[in-house]
Amino acid sequence: MKEIIQKYPVPDFDPETYTDPVLEECYRIKREISEEFETYEERRAYFIALEIENRKKGDKYAPIPPHLERYPHQEDVD
Repeated sequence: MKEIIQKYPVPDFDPETYTDPVLEECYRIKREISEEFETYEERRAYFIALEIENRKKGDKYAPIPPHLERYPHQEDVD
């Protein structure tokens, strides 16, 4: 005889209105970044400049996997 597993509802939990706080924080950050830059190119240039600045300060990054091409801005940093 197969056992029937009964799911007990969790009090005060409504799946229709539940929001994950971690995801909400990610969405907030994404909105702020999108508002700061008008185009993708501006945003990409900002992050490249930020990476170059951080590398000059001594931050270390994982090496690019050998099967991928080098990033276009990688020559500026090495």
